[in-house]
Amino acid sequence: MTKPLPAWKKGLGISLALSIVTALFVFIYNFDEDTLESLLLVRIEYLLAALLMVFLLWIIEGLRIKLLVSTLSCKESISIFAAMQVFLVTFFFASVTPLAAGEWPAHIYALNRLGLSLGESSAVTLTRSFLTKLVFTITAISMLIFFRGRLVPNFLNQIFLYAVFVSVITVFFLLFVLWKPTVLDWFLCKAVTFSWGKYFFKNTPRGKKIYEFLGYELQEFLKTTRSLNRFKAGNLIAIIILTIAFWICFFSIGPVILIGLNKPVPYLQALIWLTVIQMIIVYIPIPGGSGVAELSLASIFVFFVPSSVVGIFVVAWRFFTYYLLLFFGGIFALGSLK
Repeated sequence: MTKPLPAWKKGLGISLALSIVTALFVFIYNFDEDTLESLLLVRIEYLLAALLMVFLLWIIEGLRIKLLVSTLSCKESISIFAAMQVFLVTFFFASVTPLAAGEWPAHIYALNRLGLSLGESSAVTLTRSFLTKLVFTITAISMLIFFRGRLVPNFLNQIFLYAVFVSVITVFFLLFVLWKPTVLDWFLCKAVTFSWGKYFFKNTPRGKKIYEFLGYELQEFLKTTRSLNRFKAGNLIAIIILTIAFWICFFSIGPVILIGLNKPVPYLQALIWLTVIQMIIVYIPIPGGSGVAELSLASIFVFFVPSSVVGIFVVAWRFFTYYLLLFFGGIFALGSLK
């Protein structure tokens, strides 16, 4: 009897298969004689610039994670290279699980391997996620107000509105946990008052060890989140600036690719479209948003660039912003799993 594949391997296979098949479909569907001419006239220097921007993403996010750890954790400080590895491992597992469910466990695990306790790692992960979603949510709401809710074609616009709603709820939930982290301690204490909690945590030696372990790590979490009260304004501003810089750099790769294809589009407009697509694929229950990301890109940009270039753009965009990060993330992830 063959051993079943781990969930992350299945997710990786599904994600890559859907993404590659959909990208090839978009490329072939929009292929004509002008496509070959566009390929021959590609300006390599802009593709190299896009590649450099990918590596810049690693550095920016590495700096953000390093600053979060040094600010929140009283015990540990990590190197920029180690923080970059944490980002890549997190990206990999987020991309191979539905709804990016592997993002938090991977980030917590990677930080734990660097010497932080699970409680500290969880607090850093929660704070990172909160700041990211806060920036995204404020940006999305601002775009909705400025453009009066009409950003993209109607079918994508409805999904975007749903994504913004879920994002707002998520931000308030994370804010509540950061503001009142003792509620988690209350839940743990409350659990042992029920018959199932007593049976699981109190009636067996293993259960008692698990309860003690959870209690210890929860105290580490509470201690780390309390340090948010001592959060220096300068550090908070720096982390928010790094968050904004990461996503501006990430979304700027698209316009740079289009310049390299000799089909530039308005920079701010491109950033808005790509922000909408990123918000949408986060809440699609397919690993990495594969298939949906490619079709969404094609359905929006086909109105503003020649169809002969759309397929090239979709393949190039996913290569720089997904396949490349997935490849290097997989290398470090497999190293961690060993």
